[in-house]
Amino acid sequence: MKYSAENLSLSQLDLTFSDVISGEIKDGALCLCLNGCCAEKYASGNTSGKKCSIPKLWVTLYDFTVNSAVLRGIPYVNLKDNTVKKEKDRALYKSEYEAFAERLCGGGDIDIFSFAVAEKNGKPTVTADINFEDDKRKWYGAEISCSKVCAEWEEYGEPVSEKLSLKQRAALLKENIPAVFMALGHKDTPVMAKIAAGLALGYALSPVDLIPDFIPVLGFLDDVLILSGLIALAVKLIPADVMAECRIKAAEGKVCPKKRWYYALPVIIIWLIIIGLIVRAILK
Repeated sequence: MKYSAENLSLSQLDLTFSDVISGEIKDGALCLCLNGCCAEKYASGNTSGKKCSIPKLWVTLYDFTVNSAVLRGIPYVNLKDNTVKKEKDRALYKSEYEAFAERLCGGGDIDIFSFAVAEKNGKPTVTADINFEDDKRKWYGAEISCSKVCAEWEEYGEPVSEKLSLKQRAALLKENIPAVFMALGHKDTPVMAKIAAGLALGYALSPVDLIPDFIPVLGFLDDVLILSGLIALAVKLIPADVMAECRIKAAEGKVCPKKRWYYALPVIIIWLIIIGLIVRAILK
């Protein structure tokens, strides 16, 4: 391979929108092939000066161990009203967990739906949804730690445009809302992070904006400035492994926070204070 990155050097890569093409166990290591990855402009060998796509990325997890695993809920049809339901995730029994870990380490081809890397307890940790090729009906949500993660790629693709309009920036920021919503109720999220997440969600889900969206330019500035600041603060305070886990679950559509009228109360109070100050200034 022409280029490579290990552990902390993985910060040179953006795996946010990556897809796993294939996965297998080789010599006790978990080997994955991904596409949809990007390299930052400061990544090794990137001479374009811009963020670039990577057509194919090979990721290897050495000396990996399975920390935890759950059986993903299986969708089924409710015959009473012909609606599609989904069973809840179920923690594996001890014998099932041991069988899963042994099977994963035993080798062979696997399918992986989602993939995220984070640092946990001083070790690179991967959260992923895994399926064994001979059993398409069962998917397992697993957390895997390892001694080292190595990424390799042969070439860089086209430069990725990083110039976004205000409207695009606002939409991109709002993509974090479901993950932050899930992190708010996560047992490993610190109190300060929950406060920041609560403020961000309260503003994001308010049906009334501080600056209405129909106002040209300014309508999106509040999303880009105020909302981005609140979400950025929440994401910074939420542990990386918790955020990675919540992003995966949010991508599966397991949560869909909705706007509620009571989220608008702080915004309405602010507007009433502003109006009151204006009226007071006029009457003086």
